[in-house]
Amino acid sequence: MSRTLAALLVTFAFIAPAAADSAGPTETVRIAPQAHHAAVGTLFLNRCAGGCRVIKSGLNDARTRASTIPVGPETEFNITEFAWGDTEWNDIVTCMKEVYSPYKITITDQQPDPGIPYNESIIAGRPSEIGRSGIGGIAPITGDCGAYNYTINYTFANNYGPNNRVFSLCAVAAQESGHSFGLDHTYAFADGTSGCRDPMTYRNDCGGQKFFRNETATCGESSPRPCDCGANQNSHLKLLSVIGAGTPITRPPTVTVTAPMPNTSIPANTQVLATAAAQRGIKTVELWINGYLWKTARGAAFGANGQPESTYGLAIPPEVPDGVLDLVVKAKDDIDVTTTAPTITVTKGAPCTSAETCAAGQQCDQGRCFWEPAVGEIGEPCTFQQYCKSGLCAGTADQQICTQDCIVGVTDSCPAEFTCLETSPNKGACWFADDTCEGACCGCTVVEAGQPAWLQILAIGLVALFVVGPRRRRPRR
Repeated sequence: MSRTLAALLVTFAFIAPAAADSAGPTETVRIAPQAHHAAVGTLFLNRCAGGCRVIKSGLNDARTRASTIPVGPETEFNITEFAWGDTEWNDIVTCMKEVYSPYKITITDQQPDPGIPYNESIIAGRPSEIGRSGIGGIAPITGDCGAYNYTINYTFANNYGPNNRVFSLCAVAAQESGHSFGLDHTYAFADGTSGCRDPMTYRNDCGGQKFFRNETATCGESSPRPCDCGANQNSHLKLLSVIGAGTPITRPPTVTVTAPMPNTSIPANTQVLATAAAQRGIKTVELWINGYLWKTARGAAFGANGQPESTYGLAIPPEVPDGVLDLVVKAKDDIDVTTTAPTITVTKGAPCTSAETCAAGQQCDQGRCFWEPAVGEIGEPCTFQQYCKSGLCAGTADQQICTQDCIVGVTDSCPAEFTCLETSPNKGACWFADDTCEGACCGCTVVEAGQPAWLQILAIGLVALFVVGPRRRRPRR
């Protein structure tokens, strides 16, 4: 069923409850559109102390208790209070504050003062109390992906058993409130992994605390589908765009290097071993050698209790020149919160005595081969990648420039005066927009009709240069 612009839909969170109503099939209910409000800055978590009421309406307005969600012949519905006590409630509030902390929003369990725009998350009761059944949560969602406020969303807390209840209720409340900001359901990330670690998912193949992820994802419930407003969704960037940036309060990554030992001589291909963990999970572990990023390892898979603390092995690449090596390991989560381990200094082979034994563009000082900080801007001539701020030096056989990865057909993928040329399926690099093949400008040869020779040469050159190691030596122009 298509979702038209400006239509307001109803979405369900199907997480199996403990008793009474059981999980049911996916369903969407189309209701009348309503006007947008300004982006909300407060999310009110309502435990319905002593019970709370909602009024069936064609519009959503938490200030008057109006909600489009209840069904049945009644007009007014009463929801029973959160059943699991103060300790679990406070844990849920803390979890929601952590989940929303990267964004400029206040999470509170106190009724906002008049004049403060807010959305309301009822975390209490059972679905039968508003005429529904078989669902763990429900919320209105806008078909135009806009942010609304004064909406009421529901997490039916009293239907959940004790197993991982805090994280389950936090995830459902995050998903249902996320719909108020225009978020769709997450199915899978671009790297092929499950969307189970994002609260906007229906998938349950991993557990632990869920966070809005800074990763491109396909949308869907039990199978992938295009997202409401485009082919993909990044729930973290979406919230940044409609709410603004806050200050994360989640614990930063921890990282400890266990091998090699400091001040030792090491053989080629030595593994640097580091143990890392993070509350949001480790996205990448990086190995920096003498100030340059040489190796990156992807974070471990998420399991039943989230991502476990894991040990990562990063082999020192064979292209690293012999000499004194300052090894630095950095651990990052998905929103780039970074922890850096103390430097481990070792020696591989003999310390360098001149740049002749170093990689292209490197200098030698105190036995260390190293590159100066990158200074090359997009479009500047280059002969080695580390000269470029982008980390990418590529081009034709006759001309190499600092460039960057880009997406073909996306106008702002490259800086002004540059265009994105396809170098392989779904991948491109920026090149001069006004470059043409005239006379012998770029070594033109006979090619297929409609394809200029310079583009073919550039594509071949880019592919080749992407894999050229740093030992390639050529005087810079």
